[in-house]
Amino acid sequence: MTIAPQVAVVRPLSADPQSGRPAPVRPPGAPLRARLVFLRGLVWGLIGLIYAPLFIGLTAIFERLGLGPPAYAAAAALAGAAGAALYGSHELALVGAGIGAGAGVLLLTTAGDLLSFGQSVLVAAGLAALVGLLVSFPGQCTRQVPGKVLAGLTTGAACGALLALAGPLSPAPLSPVAVLAFLVSVNGALYVASVRWWTGLVGRLRIRARPCRVIEALVLATLAGLAAGSVWLLAGPLHGDSSGLVAGVGTAIYTGLPLAALGGVLGGAVAGALLEAFGFAWVHDL
Repeated sequence: MTIAPQVAVVRPLSADPQSGRPAPVRPPGAPLRARLVFLRGLVWGLIGLIYAPLFIGLTAIFERLGLGPPAYAAAAALAGAAGAALYGSHELALVGAGIGAGAGVLLLTTAGDLLSFGQSVLVAAGLAALVGLLVSFPGQCTRQVPGKVLAGLTTGAACGALLALAGPLSPAPLSPVAVLAFLVSVNGALYVASVRWWTGLVGRLRIRARPCRVIEALVLATLAGLAAGSVWLLAGPLHGDSSGLVAGVGTAIYTGLPLAALGGVLGGAVAGALLEAFGFAWVHDL
């Protein structure tokens, strides 16, 4: 007797028993993706909130130094470099900003009559550099920072140069909301697109081969100096420092900060959410 061979038909577990066709599968990462988009927008909104007073203060300083329209480019370049250092140096950013803010408050309240704005910045930067030379931090977090700073510096200068060209051509003064929304969003997008090239260039130049503590000291000194200077500019006029530079820059910050902060938050939140939604490569893994 001949037994016909039986052929087993294997259906996927998710197949429809009536038609045998695979059932539609919902993407498993959709809720996680939405959370990532929201968190990226939130983080970039906070970066825009930090960027706004820094850009306003730097612009006011360069204008009072007689730089004219190029003040936009210089301020955007330094603000972009500072933002890249803050965003790219991880826990080192918290240490540097904490040292600078603490030193700035202490110097302003105890030696405000003896020290000037520049001297307080130098003291805070020197203290942070000493901490960087004496205390070891994770090297991976700081060896990439020079490349990130160069990326922020160049993209900020390019965006600021566009504003400097557009300002004289505009029939009305540029709105702080539009200026900060443009800078935070476009500068951020260009930074994300170019940061890997800049970090690769720094690697080829063997800057990362320098002693890690030297790089850490420079990063800490820069961040601490910015933090101390920010404290002095914001709190100096309230504490009685009526010197020309501090009073003028402080007034410019207090006057333009509400609209500028709004533009920075909106521009950062929208740009960060869109970049995350479209899957741009990020820099926290460098």
